[in-house]
Amino acid sequence: MRKFLTELSDLVLARECIGCKKLGTLICAACRAKVSNRAHIMRDLRFDDLAEDLRIPVAIAHRYAPPIDSMIYRYKDNQIPELSQLLADLLRGAIEEIPTDHPILIPIPSRRSSIRTRGFDPMDLIASRLSRGGYPVAAWLVDQRGAGRSKTLGITERVIAANDAFCIGRIPDHYVRDPIPAIVIDDVTTSGATFSAAVSQLLLAGVHIVGCAAVAGARKT
Repeated sequence: MRKFLTELSDLVLARECIGCKKLGTLICAACRAKVSNRAHIMRDLRFDDLAEDLRIPVAIAHRYAPPIDSMIYRYKDNQIPELSQLLADLLRGAIEEIPTDHPILIPIPSRRSSIRTRGFDPMDLIASRLSRGGYPVAAWLVDQRGAGRSKTLGITERVIAANDAFCIGRIPDHYVRDPIPAIVIDDVTTSGATFSAAVSQLLLAGVHIVGCAAVAGARKT
């Protein structure tokens, strides 16, 4: 219903830019430019318990700040296809910061409770856009988290909540025989706990993880 009302208001009223409120478009050219070409490596995740000096880089397309935060919030609440394509394009920039060729993308699945509430999986739609753009996508992560809102948690709470957050679905035999590089993707990363939990499970399953990439990132204490 919320998605329908938003679409109806866009038809009845003049659209305004999510970033600057300029009338006439959902995202104006200036706000698109503001969030483009900002991709960079945000941090390395350490997995010393799995292998000595094992580090996995995390790349983001933009820091979690205006106008990208509003774009992600609006997209998740209203499932706007136009925004899913924009966020996929930004995520592609972060993916390209990871030094590898032709990787498989493994999306972080949304909580099942969130999917029921929203009626869709935001990362699944973004991943499908990237798939159409030439990236193979593998839905090997299975969500095991309970209901809850992770963005209100601190770093220690996030790490605790991430324990046993995911299990691994069936990985094709041909990949096990000849593993190629894989990048785990998500919309937002803060402490890195979700990425760490997912990567740990994938590494133990024999997946060749070379990096993580998110649309936006923030350092939270």
